[in-house]
Amino acid sequence: MAMQARVGRNQTLAVDIEASAAYELLMTLCVISDVESYKTYDMGSEWFDAVRAKASPGLLASASRSSLYNQPIWEHLLGFVYECPPPRDVPTLLAHMEATEPLELRLHLLGYYVRLHRRATPPDVIYQAALGQPDAQKRLLKTSFPDDADWQRAVRYIFSLDPQEMKSDLLHLLQRWYEEVFREQEAQILPVLERDVEAKRALKSEMQVEQLIELATGWEYVPEPGIRRVVLIPSYVLRPWVSYLEHHDVKIFCYPVADESIAADSNEPPARLVRLTKALGDERRLRILKKLATGSYTLQEVADDFGVAKSTMHHHLVTLRSAGLVRVRMSDKRYSLREEAIHIIDDLLNAYLKGGPI
Repeated sequence: MAMQARVGRNQTLAVDIEASAAYELLMTLCVISDVESYKTYDMGSEWFDAVRAKASPGLLASASRSSLYNQPIWEHLLGFVYECPPPRDVPTLLAHMEATEPLELRLHLLGYYVRLHRRATPPDVIYQAALGQPDAQKRLLKTSFPDDADWQRAVRYIFSLDPQEMKSDLLHLLQRWYEEVFREQEAQILPVLERDVEAKRALKSEMQVEQLIELATGWEYVPEPGIRRVVLIPSYVLRPWVSYLEHHDVKIFCYPVADESIAADSNEPPARLVRLTKALGDERRLRILKKLATGSYTLQEVADDFGVAKSTMHHHLVTLRSAGLVRVRMSDKRYSLREEAIHIIDDLLNAYLKGGPI
């Protein structure tokens, strides 16, 4: 049964936790297309090297090209997977896409069902643009995040393709990626995701909806008008990042699978302890924590205080968030210290050194 919280006088927020191969397939493509950020992912250089060794040159070129197959595209398809019938495995996804009209698929790619995009561009304009109406396409390009160069290139590329050609191109890429790359990884990854789902479901009766979402994502979430359901989807390859979008009245979070869900040798230090010590083993990050102990701040405020670029500070804050040491509020993107996490470090270290359960 879905967990629920009150979000309005006559509205409740339901929370579902689920994992599937189709979601993770998209996340592998999302990660591999994020070439400039490879070093920030927990998977490490060995994983990227292995993927490049498995994939044929043509497939890798298709998956990495920024003209269409970039992060916003794969994130928009999370909503498409959500609409797939269970069990949402890769064959089900491919069959669902094969049965979908090209126009409908084009609407998904253009963000027609994403609330953020519908706020930037009226839905009727997006719809007419998907149909190929030139004036609507010009208006969409003007209003739909014009400062996002990757998104603008993706939109222009979508407009340049015949809808059926775009559908065939996308289906071919997903089929080849599954056969050449993901199918072999699926058997290793799915048990990790399923363990995380079971752990999160076990916590549903112990905490409020907002607490569960924060535990999974590191984001402080306040229920929003119009959002009736939150879907939490663990990802192994996305770590330590969080991906999310609004699909109709559903908010979908792809969150990094918890360290505890990743099986490890009992003689090895637990992944959570390693992540914490790595996060704390940097003088600048310790100073950031001290700053956050005094209040909540935006990324720009912290970056200005330390005299560094926003991109550099963002990397430090993501490291601290993924270690569970800081939280970020979704409503205004302000970061603050999770004081309760500080006390966990001693417990983890003592339990590991003494051989007790973590």
